[in-house]
Amino acid sequence: MNLAKLLMPIALTALVPHAALAVTGDKAEFKKVADDVYAFIGKRNDANALVVVTAQGAVLVDTGNNPPETRILQNFIRSVTDQPVRYVVITQNHGDHTGGAPLFAPPANVIVHDRVARDWASWKPYQIKSWRKRFRERADALKNVDPTDTVLSFKEGVTLHLGGKRIELIYVDDPYNPGDIAVWLPQSGVLHAGFVGYIGRHPDIRPDYSHGTTAGILKQLEVLVALRPKVMVPAHGPLGDAKDLHALADYLLLAREKVRAMTAKGLPLQAITREFQMNEYEGWDRENHFEWLAETVYRELRGEGPQIVPVSDREVKGTIVRAEDEGRRLLVKPNSGPDLRLRVTADTDIDGAATDRSRLKAGMKLSAKYLVPEGFNAALGYDVTELVVAP
Repeated sequence: MNLAKLLMPIALTALVPHAALAVTGDKAEFKKVADDVYAFIGKRNDANALVVVTAQGAVLVDTGNNPPETRILQNFIRSVTDQPVRYVVITQNHGDHTGGAPLFAPPANVIVHDRVARDWASWKPYQIKSWRKRFRERADALKNVDPTDTVLSFKEGVTLHLGGKRIELIYVDDPYNPGDIAVWLPQSGVLHAGFVGYIGRHPDIRPDYSHGTTAGILKQLEVLVALRPKVMVPAHGPLGDAKDLHALADYLLLAREKVRAMTAKGLPLQAITREFQMNEYEGWDRENHFEWLAETVYRELRGEGPQIVPVSDREVKGTIVRAEDEGRRLLVKPNSGPDLRLRVTADTDIDGAATDRSRLKAGMKLSAKYLVPEGFNAALGYDVTELVVAP
């Protein structure tokens, strides 16, 4: 990658402290950002989406953070067009971006990179069950449908021509790019930057490379910076522009240099992850990502492959003590043993009193199956595969 191209525009700001985090509002917004182009801005930095309206149907980029938000997104789309959603484009294979797809597909087709398509084809039964019943109003329509039935995939990038609109899906190849793409609208200068669109948020980059690597993201940024977008829709947070792509490149280069310097001093990994910080970005969201980021950079600089994390299945019965982020994160009091933090994902198969995770409340009884990564800091809680809840 040509890091010089990234360094030149940001060299003067490399060590300047950044402003406090700009968090989005308490309700999702739908903003017109160009002719026939609308940004869905998730509440409180939830996942964003992009809608392109054409005379031959709408194209939706990403799908909202959870079922209630996806329904709000659907209503927003209906407020600006009578055309159906023809295509759903997925920029990153994370539940807060993919989870709303079954509200639109079928009849819409879902467009993903080949690596994402292969992942979906390997889904386990609980994931397929979750996909089919995520939206209760769609349960009958999806009971005989598999998630891959409507999927169209590509390898090196593709351009859609629909109703006079040109929509470019950009994939920057890298051994550890999990299929993340960006969506570029050259006629209007609007870019949905996908995973590399970060504003005021420490990037979620993990040592198992499931979210890519810093080197891979810098390669993507080099391509996207050259587009000089007028409007940049990030994965999360308020709208930005080209300068915010430079800011993330600046951030990653500084993080790499910090880990490189500590490695050169002979510090072991444990000390590096303990001491790593990004004080220059005080006020940015998600400081709990520091340990993951430091270890990822450490592995990259040493030329190591992704961390292989053995995962074991566990079960628990107990009571929900606290439900946060609309049920995404639970604190559970088991029938025996210490309190347990669980993470309810878009893949979690939920049965019982709650029809989706936003309905999970303190006091509910539950039984759950969850995954424990051995020797890995599950900072957000253990991922739940199956969940049965009672009032």
